Amino acid sequence: MEDDESSAPNKGKVIDVGSDSDIDKDINNLRASNKGKDTASTSSPLHRETKRIEAMQNHKWRCFKEFTEQDGMNEEKIRDLVISIQNKEKYIRICYSEKFNRISSCDFIEMILLDAVFIIKFLNEYQQSNHFEPRMMFDIREDLILLENQLPFSIIWDIYQEINRDLQDATWESFLDLVSYVFGKHTGDIATFHFEKHKFSQVAETRQIVKGSKHFTDLLRSFMLKGSIERTYSFNPIKLKYSAVMLRKAGVKFQVTQDKCLVNIKFEKGVLKIPRLEVDHSFERLVRNIMALEQCCYQREAYVCSYIKFMDHLIDSAEDVGLLVENGIILHWLGDDAAVSNVINLFCENIGNNYTCFGDISQEINSHYESRFNHTKATLKLIYFANIWRGTATVAAAILLILTYIQTIGSVKSL
Repeated sequence: MEDDESSAPNKGKVIDVGSDSDIDKDINNLRASNKGKDTASTSSPLHRETKRIEAMQNHKWRCFKEFTEQDGMNEEKIRDLVISIQNKEKYIRICYSEKFNRISSCDFIEMILLDAVFIIKFLNEYQQSNHFEPRMMFDIREDLILLENQLPFSIIWDIYQEINRDLQDATWESFLDLVSYVFGKHTGDIATFHFEKHKFSQVAETRQIVKGSKHFTDLLRSFMLKGSIERTYSFNPIKLKYSAVMLRKAGVKFQVTQDKCLVNIKFEKGVLKIPRLEVDHSFERLVRNIMALEQCCYQREAYVCSYIKFMDHLIDSAEDVGLLVENGIILHWLGDDAAVSNVINLFCENIGNNYTCFGDISQEINSHYESRFNHTKATLKLIYFANIWRGTATVAAAILLILTYIQTIGSVKSL
């Protein structure tokens, strides 16, 4: 059974967007510049008819065949899985903006079961795989963060529990621990080290994050915001007006922090404190998908969007990036600073500027910059006291000027 021919796959159709077409357009715009970078889709009904994933579909069927032949699996258990999905079919269908009207109930249930089993097998084999090549492991995990590839997390969770119903005392890691391992501790190489900085010794807290997530993209956002400072989220806020280079001219200092949470930015006594941002070639994909998710589901808690907006205002050029690199705030592997500037600036092309959680910080920084005293003090420091040698020369010149003035006054009086 084929999908609706009038609907193209991968066009703004994502989890939990309801029927709001404006939101669909926002997501399509947010991810438009990332087009063509997606790996072979590993899940989601949205890609069912996409020819480029036929090879992956064959691999899914091989995994499913092995799954049905493993110890403890029988027709009754498979029937229970089918019934479990059947009971939630209506819920699953409404999770997507695409309605899949031409997909029969039987085909839809088969599709969901196939994808869920594939994902669970991937999670189980992540540490030591017998069926996936190393490059495929990387591609699958990275593909699972794409918003349009998501299955409802609760469905994968329920099927995992059903599969392991009789194995609770076995040596298998729990589903929560598996997900934490794959998408928490070891996500540094798919997009920066921000998630890796979290210590997963607090198992109960981590499990709660996993269990409360809508899907894998939502899970990554939860990890990213773990330990975030509680901020006031305001609409029509004051925006940061000045770039990093301009702020330096007003005496603002930049300091990298070891904070675990990327969005925990502070401004204290003229010092802008920002956690380190590591940018690699996977960074754009991850952030775009999390931003798209926030535009859909967290419009009043879009903390990652707010962070990116703040950095967009702080960075206008490669020179701004260079200053932040110099201070250890940005570490990147994109070749040059201009590439980082372009990535940050392009993030905010299709999202509004009418809300943020950094309005209070922006107001303090703007006020600091607009103080004439701060500009004068910064000019003295940057030009006349930039280092010990220039400072010594400045003091010597001042003393010489004073002595010359005194000598001149003395000469005038003696006349």
